[in-house]
Amino acid sequence: MKVFFSSFLGVIAGLFFIFFITIIAGVAIASSSSSKETGILEKSTLKINLDGVIEDRPDKANQLLAELIDQPTTLSLTEMLLSIEEASKDPKIEAIWLKMGLFEAGYASLQELRNALEKFQNEGKTIISSGKIYSQKAFYLASISDEKIIVPQGVMEISGLSSAPIYWKDAFDKLGVKAHLIRGNDNIYKSAGEPFIASKMSKANKEQTTARLNSLWSSIEKDIFESIPELSESKDWQNILNNQPLVQASDAINYGLMDHAIYPDSMKGFLKHVLSHKVKDDQIVGLSKYNKSIEKASGMSKIAVLIAEGNIVDGNGSGKGSVTDGGMGKAIKSVRKDKRIEAVILRINSPGGSALASDMIWNDISLLAEEKPVYVSMGNVAASGGYYIAAPCEKIYASPMTITGSIGVFGLLFSAEDLMHDKLGIKTQPVGTHPLSNLITIDNDLSESALSVLQNNVNKTYDRFKEVVSEGREIDIKKVDSLAKGYVYSGSDALEIGLVDQYGGLLDVIGEIQSNLDKPARLVFYPKQKDPIQEALEKIKVKTNNIFYSSKSKILKNIEEKIKVLEDLEGTQMRLLDYEF
Repeated sequence: MKVFFSSFLGVIAGLFFIFFITIIAGVAIASSSSSKETGILEKSTLKINLDGVIEDRPDKANQLLAELIDQPTTLSLTEMLLSIEEASKDPKIEAIWLKMGLFEAGYASLQELRNALEKFQNEGKTIISSGKIYSQKAFYLASISDEKIIVPQGVMEISGLSSAPIYWKDAFDKLGVKAHLIRGNDNIYKSAGEPFIASKMSKANKEQTTARLNSLWSSIEKDIFESIPELSESKDWQNILNNQPLVQASDAINYGLMDHAIYPDSMKGFLKHVLSHKVKDDQIVGLSKYNKSIEKASGMSKIAVLIAEGNIVDGNGSGKGSVTDGGMGKAIKSVRKDKRIEAVILRINSPGGSALASDMIWNDISLLAEEKPVYVSMGNVAASGGYYIAAPCEKIYASPMTITGSIGVFGLLFSAEDLMHDKLGIKTQPVGTHPLSNLITIDNDLSESALSVLQNNVNKTYDRFKEVVSEGREIDIKKVDSLAKGYVYSGSDALEIGLVDQYGGLLDVIGEIQSNLDKPARLVFYPKQKDPIQEALEKIKVKTNNIFYSSKSKILKNIEEKIKVLEDLEGTQMRLLDYEF
């Protein structure tokens, strides 16, 4: 009987897997065939559904699987930017419809989208936004729109910015665990490890966080007020921020935040009213279809876009949410060898990570920069190790809302003497050939000798970091000393002090490079991604639980992410842990 049930379950599992293969293959075939039918009609509207997580370059397999189970997918910022830019020049596209869902994105990414939408608007074309619920980020993006629509019983959230790191020390004390934070000398602002050794924010960290939040909020308000000038002098705006962070639809219209309260089934009629003609179903074009219709440059010349998105870690491959020195090194070597590549864009969206991995990538980029012009496009964050790898490049672009700097180094180790000895009754008996053979043991506090060794290592790495910045940016080492200390800057502050060269996003960098070339070049992205069908099948087979959309609360996700980061904390770190507001 046991054998029977085992065989039966095996057959069922096999059939389930075949079923998924069939579905995915069907989707692939459908996608392939539909790509041949991408004709765009006159007077079309480009519809962009903003529901999911916006990343520079998402995992294609995860996108495919999310679509299969009808769940919010990961949206490609680069795809949206390039499509909007093309639509601004396309005579067949007369409007963009932003359908707001519950999306997540950094403000720098949203500012890039806003800038692209503004160029579209400047061509005399119309932007419409609609949604049931407008988060603050959704409103920031929607504020550029000519027509802003909310459902009659909808709600908006306008609450300003805040930062709330999770502090672990009191929990560690109860468990009998001790964190040892070793920072570079004078790294008073290097706060990445602070939550593990303190119960509250330090004075230095509070100072830099407050300054950064105020700088970012100034940029947000500036953009909103340029699009809706009457808000700049409105008492309602300040009242909302101070007393009414949740705004009902009727109040949103009265305050000038929204223009109309309309249910979704009336949108066709509204589009007819705004665009002055009847809008047919096939005149509303989705982002995916439109992107397939765009004629790609086919010349020999190429511009390589190196995507460095995620934590910088030691290893090979290009895993989700990480930048490995081996995987990035392989990609950079491919770019160096390709003589058809005229210039390179290093797109950085990383809080940093391993100091050793950052240095390995820095070396590969330095060699690349000797042969080809390398420009940096900073996304939401390019801090610590993320700034380290940017230093040798020819020119650095950033958004005013980019988070960067954090020139500093730390090491973080844990000991559990109380937990092991007193609570669990477990002890080790170290035996070694030399005094420091057992430099670190989990059940013993760090000795003064061990702390001295580790501090010396961290200080040398910090000095190396400052040298890299000084040489790469051509800034006197004394000035780098004053700018370092682990301080985290907004993009606008970084521009003032010379850590970045110019405001701009990915499209601006592409535009500058294209203007220096004799003829249009096509974009090629690195590291190369696997075939999405093959990768999707692998994910179904071994990592099914990572496919599905998580409904966990933000705080639980935050804790889970921090634990994952702790798992990657090997060796000396150039890392910024908390940067989302």
